[in-house]
Amino acid sequence: MPRSDLEALEIICQRISLNIPENCPWRWDKEFNLALAVIDRQDEIMVELPLTLEFSHKWDFTTINDADAPVRDYFQTGFGIVPGQKVFTMDPVNGVVLYAAWWPWGDDERISLRLGLVSISDKKLENADIKRLICRWLNLE
Repeated sequence: MPRSDLEALEIICQRISLNIPENCPWRWDKEFNLALAVIDRQDEIMVELPLTLEFSHKWDFTTINDADAPVRDYFQTGFGIVPGQKVFTMDPVNGVVLYAAWWPWGDDERISLRLGLVSISDKKLENADIKRLICRWLNLE
């Protein structure tokens, strides 16, 4: 996929990163094949507000069934959404959806913020391609 096609997603990732505190660095979550930052609850508003502004859609336990089938199925089968969790998604760009998953921890002190890509077209993105793109966008080594 040409770089310019996904440039808008890269810009969103970079803008989101501006609000991630320095003590909460991005790292690669191999289990789910996405970027992960663990946010302290005290930084919740500073980090979540830009997500609300940058992403086209916000889903939770009560609304995920309203998402388009490929997005809904991806989150229901791949993650499962429980009360308190949120997923932010962009409209597809060439069959690719950028998402942010907002998962509060049970201790009510931390939140896992995950950024990933899901392919909703017949042309699937390989895990290695997803990692390469997101790591480049977030300056993750």
